[in-house]
Amino acid sequence: MAHDLAYAYDLLQVTPNASEKEMRAAWRRLARRYHPDVAKTNPEEAARRMSEINAAYDAVAHHIARQNAGAAPKPSLHRRPRTARQTAECQAWRRQRDAMARKAAKAWKAAQVVATPEHVEPTPQLDAPKPLQIAPKAAAKWNRAEQSLINSARAAFEGTRKTLGTGAPRPVFSACH
Repeated sequence: MAHDLAYAYDLLQVTPNASEKEMRAAWRRLARRYHPDVAKTNPEEAARRMSEINAAYDAVAHHIARQNAGAAPKPSLHRRPRTARQTAECQAWRRQRDAMARKAAKAWKAAQVVATPEHVEPTPQLDAPKPLQIAPKAAAKWNRAEQSLINSARAAFEGTRKTLGTGAPRPVFSACH
């Protein structure tokens, strides 16, 4: 491996302590000279030489990247602590979520009270004839309480959508869940 790296540095005509910028400049200089589309003499030989140059550059870049990775500190496995702003945002989000849940529960209870009949009609006798219905009655989709629940959920959704749509930064991930 050391021999390959020495050959790669020699091929690129740079020293092992050369910077990334110097290595890239050397690679570009050689690429302009030996690229198969630019070489006027022998395109097959230029293609072979260009593949060697690319392999040498990759080997040197990989070697430098491994050296730099060894010096870098290892990432922590623990979550980084939240900032005061993130904590406040999470608390505000939780308060808003809880308020919406309380409002929805209240509307649901109101819908249940409206939906329960106040008086129970007697069941019809089996032998009693049923009245002829020409067309079935069009039943309402929702009663008033259910409709108010739907309207409040829609309003909350639209408010959130407008807030996020007006240039507010969208979170990459949510730390609140």
